[in-house]
Amino acid sequence: MLPPSVSVKENTAPGLLRRRLMPLAALWQRLINNGVQPSLTVWQRKRVHLLNGISCVTIGIYAGYVLVFFNSPDWLTFRICLGGVVLNLPPLIFNYYHRYDAAAYYSVLSVTLLCSFIAVARKYDGVEYFLISNSIVPMLFFRNFWKIAVLFGVNVAAYFGVRYAMTVVEPFLYVPDSTYFYHVNFTLFLMTLFFVMHYFRTENFRQEELLTRQNESLMESLENLRQTQSQLVQQEKLASLGALTAGIAHEIQNPLNFVGNFSEVSGEMVQELREALGPEPLTEPGRHAVTQLLHELEQSQQKVAEHAGRASRIVKDMLQHSRASSGQKKPTDLNALADEYLRLAYHGLRAKYKDFNATLTTDFNQHLDPVLVVPEELGRVLLNLFSNAFYAVRKKAALRPGDAAYKPAVAVSTQRAQNGVVLRIRDNGTGIAPDILDKIMHPFFTTKPPGEGTGLGLSLSYDIITKGHGGTLTVSSEPGEFSEFAVWLPAGPAPDKVPAASSPTGARRQGP
Repeated sequence: MLPPSVSVKENTAPGLLRRRLMPLAALWQRLINNGVQPSLTVWQRKRVHLLNGISCVTIGIYAGYVLVFFNSPDWLTFRICLGGVVLNLPPLIFNYYHRYDAAAYYSVLSVTLLCSFIAVARKYDGVEYFLISNSIVPMLFFRNFWKIAVLFGVNVAAYFGVRYAMTVVEPFLYVPDSTYFYHVNFTLFLMTLFFVMHYFRTENFRQEELLTRQNESLMESLENLRQTQSQLVQQEKLASLGALTAGIAHEIQNPLNFVGNFSEVSGEMVQELREALGPEPLTEPGRHAVTQLLHELEQSQQKVAEHAGRASRIVKDMLQHSRASSGQKKPTDLNALADEYLRLAYHGLRAKYKDFNATLTTDFNQHLDPVLVVPEELGRVLLNLFSNAFYAVRKKAALRPGDAAYKPAVAVSTQRAQNGVVLRIRDNGTGIAPDILDKIMHPFFTTKPPGEGTGLGLSLSYDIITKGHGGTLTVSSEPGEFSEFAVWLPAGPAPDKVPAASSPTGARRQGP
């Protein structure tokens, strides 16, 4: 049984009327779709609908006259109306057999002939006005200008010809009440004219709306094409630069390997020379001089090995910077990824510096949807940013030894943002000077002392976020107070600016 609310709704007057009209609407759809083929264009389908619709309406009007005059003494009007019903059937038949042009020509010319004959034969019933509305109808059925012009001219000529014939030809069909017919037919003419004009107006609005939507779609496609073109140009430049960088790096790597290897061999040879000179009889000043020279030579070889190792690390970073990623993007839990690499960076630094401790604060939005990223590449970015944050707080702690008021701290937060998510990494370390703030993303620019940084970490991170994931990487800082990096990852177009950070409210834990 239906719920009471449904029963009441269906038993209301609008609901009953809708149910009564549904069969008629279905019948109308079947009639106007008579002969429509799936291969027809939009305009051709519309023309068939119009032809079928006009024929059905005209047949309905004449059928109404047939019923009115069925028992009337005006037997001529009855037969004329019955003939009108028969004469308006061929367009439906032509359309059924897919002879669409024949249906259009017949529809226009048959009305011209029938109205001309009735107007001359009855003289005062106003049928000649239908020739005016019939002159406009070809504009609905044809696209060729000359076809429209010829049919328009035929109907206009028929109108003036009928008006002249009515003055010289006596009416020869029975007209019991011509005034009544005149008013009815003139009203029908005005209604026909109104509906034809309304159809043209509606079509104009529809075409205007369609063109507006198409223009908007084209503008959007053009903008997307421009962005794609810009990205392709940038990718081509990066690919060329990457190939050049990779080639140079590979060429440098081999000599560096020889430098490193020979520096180690030279160090071993110095040790062997020291051992060989031990039992040799030398004067005290001579032994001191030789020992001093060997010591300096050993230190020189150590410096060579140290700088060769640094150069090797730079080359490896260059190769990593130029390497195209083949990783696939997949939905990733940003909170879990950030927490994993935060722990990895922290414990990695503590393994190197046993006395280092920092307070880690996380404020993760637990309702974030998975972000479509390459987890390995984003993990590389996070590891670099966390390492820089820990370096900054450790350096500040080293500059303030014995200051119990300073507690190294690194805070990580995630939050929803416009069309995406924002991940923030904030430290209370040394900060970044304003004059170099816009340079830190440049390749080979570093604030770290020689031997501690290659200057490629932030540049690589910036490329991964912006070019690899379509996001943004921004930084804000106050020297001596804090630095904050904000990574915006998209779920849509990039916002004009990243929303301001909120104060951390997550759980605080002390590093072991």
